[in-house]
Amino acid sequence: MNLRLSIGSAIILGLKKGKMAALPTTIYTMLGEHCMGDCRFCAQARNSKADKKMLSRVIWPEFELDNVLDSVDDKAKRICVQTLNYPKLIDDLVYLTGKIKEKTNIPISACVNPLNKKTLKRLKDAGLNRVGVGLDCASEKVFREMKPGFRWDDYMNFLKDMTDVFGAGSVHLIAGLGETDEEMIKMFQKIVDIKCYPALFAFTPVKGINLDYPQPGIERYRALQLARYLITNRICGIENMKFRRGKLFSIDLSSSILNPILSSGKPFQTSGCPNCNRPFYNERPGGPMYNYPYPLSKDEIKNVKDEMKRYLRI
Repeated sequence: MNLRLSIGSAIILGLKKGKMAALPTTIYTMLGEHCMGDCRFCAQARNSKADKKMLSRVIWPEFELDNVLDSVDDKAKRICVQTLNYPKLIDDLVYLTGKIKEKTNIPISACVNPLNKKTLKRLKDAGLNRVGVGLDCASEKVFREMKPGFRWDDYMNFLKDMTDVFGAGSVHLIAGLGETDEEMIKMFQKIVDIKCYPALFAFTPVKGINLDYPQPGIERYRALQLARYLITNRICGIENMKFRRGKLFSIDLSSSILNPILSSGKPFQTSGCPNCNRPFYNERPGGPMYNYPYPLSKDEIKNVKDEMKRYLRI
């Protein structure tokens, strides 16, 4: 079996030479050569004309599985398997998980499309300790426009099954696909209420994909990051947030609670499974930095506060 790695993961494993401003704290792998899915925003989509070495802004070179496993050791805190949608996926994922478990005790996550509960139990028995799903879209309307061939109800049912089998799970959402702030924040709340974890990313235009949308404005993204952080950490809920025609307008939270949160910079770091930082997954080389892969400096904290305050009244 061959396995694709994010370029940063290949660097920390010593399989590629290179320098990065921030190295990944998770080893990111991709399983599969071709995807049967046709999500409009994805470089790996069936009808995409994008370079298939890409996922978002990251290059994924291919390596022999044994070479990857021989290099793992304790160089990261988690292994994440991104999966394409293809017929032999589950058998390959079970095999890969078993091979990883032979080499290391590092926790293993997999991001998959909806599966039945029996298959989830099979994956857990094989050694996966966490599962995530790319719901991607904050509303059913946007989902129908962006993910042809998939069914919204299948994803909603899968969230419950994922929680039943694994106790929790990660749900990936993409800002900038046509949703309103209110739709996105309602989905944050729904995901948290069923004991899952919402991970937020920015839509990333890549040449050749089937979607001609710009990246979301950084000011709006900062407001969504803050709302996600507050809801995920149960500091407040959507009932504390006010909207005008779908746009987040203000958050009813005292400055004594809010200011230390903003000054920590934590709402603006990458969200995902434990120890996930996905360096430069959404970012152009010249910025802006949507998800920081490291703790923010004082200057960076000042910048993100200024960006957010141009959008949100706090």
